[in-house]
Amino acid sequence: MNMKPHVAAALVAAMTAVAPAMAQDAAQAAPVAVEAPAQSQAAETAATVTPLPPHATEGPVCELHVWPTQNYIGINMGLLSGFGIVGAVADVAVHEGRVKTVKDLMADYLGPEIQLEELNKIGLAKTLKLTDYRIVVEEPTPFNEDLKKDPTLKAKTKAMNARIKAKQRLSDSKNGCYAELITTHIFYHKAMMYGSNLFTGWIYREFGDKPIATKTAAGQVKNPLEEFPPKAADKTEAAKLELRDAYSKDFVEYVQKKVVP
Repeated sequence: MNMKPHVAAALVAAMTAVAPAMAQDAAQAAPVAVEAPAQSQAAETAATVTPLPPHATEGPVCELHVWPTQNYIGINMGLLSGFGIVGAVADVAVHEGRVKTVKDLMADYLGPEIQLEELNKIGLAKTLKLTDYRIVVEEPTPFNEDLKKDPTLKAKTKAMNARIKAKQRLSDSKNGCYAELITTHIFYHKAMMYGSNLFTGWIYREFGDKPIATKTAAGQVKNPLEEFPPKAADKTEAAKLELRDAYSKDFVEYVQKKVVP
């Protein structure tokens, strides 16, 4: 990921301020835990997500546990920075009658279910070069701002981060062939001189038949955006498609650069 020094510095500083549960080094896409209270939005989302279909018809023997994310981050490094009222984007869905921020739009256009759909389209296991893996969908990693409002979620996040640091499995699965893919964040970054980009962070871990990870690949990659956020009502569909395409490209490049270089 090639970035100008001041852009990289601003990127790390902004992510440290907005997402305290993630690692202080944005370039290494630090862990963020995933388990939320049973009645939380994350749990409700996970309950409605249909696991990606296994590619093998006779029953795969391995498990790949996948965590999508609800952790959306937005930074605008223009003259008017931030995504409060000043940085808000007028909602192109006029009938909703309100203003949406870029984070709102990312949640709408690239929610956990859509993330899984995009990974399914490109072939998740195939991209990771995994054979005979059954996909197990876990709860989305939470929005970091929610940790401030929910002590239970914050405690579980801390426990999850501890398990990641200790290289332990995040699920209770004892499968003898096991791997994990954790999405840590989806990050929209706009800089006046360098344009807009979508960064996505992942942590991929392989365990085989061991309780401790034998391989870890953490990082984030970016792809440019031109249509997102939409500037007019007739640009909405193009913005949605571009955002999803950038996410898919992020994953493919992440695997190529970090997992199987």
